[in-house]
Amino acid sequence: MNKVLSNKKTIAIFILPAFLLYGVFVLIPIIYNIYLSMFQTDLMGKKNFVLFRNYMNLLNDKIFLKALKNNGMLVVGSLLAHLPLALLFGNSIFIKIRGSRFFQSIFFLPSVICGAGVGLLFNMIYNSEFGLLNTFLDLIRLSGLKHAWLSEEKTVMLALIIVVMWKYVGYHMVIQLAAMKSIPDSLFEAARIDGATTWQQFTKITYPLIKHVIKIDVVLIITGSLKYFDLVWTMTKGGPNHASEVMATYMYYQGFRTMKFGYASAIGLVLLVLCMLVIWGVNRLIRTEKLEY
Repeated sequence: MNKVLSNKKTIAIFILPAFLLYGVFVLIPIIYNIYLSMFQTDLMGKKNFVLFRNYMNLLNDKIFLKALKNNGMLVVGSLLAHLPLALLFGNSIFIKIRGSRFFQSIFFLPSVICGAGVGLLFNMIYNSEFGLLNTFLDLIRLSGLKHAWLSEEKTVMLALIIVVMWKYVGYHMVIQLAAMKSIPDSLFEAARIDGATTWQQFTKITYPLIKHVIKIDVVLIITGSLKYFDLVWTMTKGGPNHASEVMATYMYYQGFRTMKFGYASAIGLVLLVLCMLVIWGVNRLIRTEKLEY
């Protein structure tokens, strides 16, 4: 086996199928997207070469800048909602509270539901006339707090962030819970013998030993927040008055509604660059060391 693994030709043969798939479905589309972003085209007629004009127009596009700001709000809201709650729920289940398996399944369940289905569900919950939320507010005599949640500019982003939190907090909880379960029990047993409290065990053992996974989770949260499409599109389509517009929905609108595929490609490339910058930035800010138990 060692002889096979030391043969570079054999390694290349095994890697080649995966590399071909990666090239066809990732590298080639990215290169074509970069190429297309330098043209003014609807893909049907003649292409007009404009070089970087599409990118310059983005800087003066108020709707795109608003979408960028909304993505930023989703990033901040998702980080503040997902990380603390995922750590809290994950650690609570890890220390084996009663019914932990049941709660693990309940928290994770929303993440397996497709985004479009969740969007349609919360469309009904947030409905201003017969929605469950406003009906509940009436029931507990808080009618003054009722809103047309998805139709008012001041409430729509908050409503979306709550849905995102409900859907994905269980997913991030499972990631962190898996990291916690990889920690040897002997470390906790020794800490308990020394009289360490549950909080001390978390801060001195659990958190430092899952920090490398938290770094990966932060990348997933931020890049996911930059790419939201299905939830936003099914719930608001970017409205009202572009108050919930995000880069993915605006890219779809420019490409498939106004047929400006060059402009849409420029938005897509900006989105890609932002995701790459996030990965680079998180790796620089959160430094982890190789763990040996």
